[in-house]
Amino acid sequence: MKKSLLILAILILAFKFSNSQTNVYHPFPEGNAIWIGTYWYNVGGSGPCVVDDDYNLYIDGDTTIGIYTYHKLYKNGYISSNCPPPGYHYYGQYWGSFRQDIPARKVYLFESGTDKLAYDFNCNVGDTLPATSCLYSGYTNIVQSIDSTLIGSEYHKRFWLNNNYAALIEGIGTTLGAFAPIVPFFESGNDLWCVRRNNQIDWTSSPGNECSLTSISEHPGAENHILITPNPFSLSTTIQTNRILLNATLTIFDSFGQQVKQIKSLSGEKIIVQRDNLPNGIYIIRLSQDSKIIETSKLIIID
Repeated sequence: MKKSLLILAILILAFKFSNSQTNVYHPFPEGNAIWIGTYWYNVGGSGPCVVDDDYNLYIDGDTTIGIYTYHKLYKNGYISSNCPPPGYHYYGQYWGSFRQDIPARKVYLFESGTDKLAYDFNCNVGDTLPATSCLYSGYTNIVQSIDSTLIGSEYHKRFWLNNNYAALIEGIGTTLGAFAPIVPFFESGNDLWCVRRNNQIDWTSSPGNECSLTSISEHPGAENHILITPNPFSLSTTIQTNRILLNATLTIFDSFGQQVKQIKSLSGEKIIVQRDNLPNGIYIIRLSQDSKIIETSKLIIID
């Protein structure tokens, strides 16, 4: 009888402890964090050609925009496909910046020159995610249930969405990615594999996940040849190189591997790329000089 009462008391204390932790908001990390995941899409909507972008997204430094301080996000990754063009690595691509309003439990993303709401963690069961979120993709997301998950040594609130296809997690983002569109898979999709902070695994989508991409450098370095900002873009973008170009050529391919644009006789360290009549979508750029490929990377055009 005493043993049963002791077990019951331990369970009650454990419940109270985890419940008290979930009443404390856990913000996003502001340094020494890496989100590892993948983005994939079918070329042309559907068919045998699938492109995979396996990446890690990491925080590297801060920037001040207006009155706010933002944490800068960069990506390393490897893009592969079972159709041309061939796969390639990319390093140190600037992805975007985020800031937090911790008392309000909100996270904002600076995207395309605008400060936009990404997350509002003041959710209850039955709530619809705000359509003002930049992660909203025209799909109605409703909070179906709320529980908690262990992140490091603390329990963070987890908000399950329609039929549990994805969940928002305090301090993580979603099970689809740190700042991935919150929408079910349909000819494309995102998956967050794991999150590391201070060289420790904080969260993983499946037990035993090593939370590493052995083929991808996890830190910026000498491989960082070009920086594209903004990317995505709608009218024009700038490609900054860490070398002086002399009579170089920039070639742009669409997702089918067809050449759609080429700029020749480039010199200096900066290239301005105009959208012109290119439709929105994902493109591959190739920078070459003296018949040698200097760098390949991904370019995204949006309306």
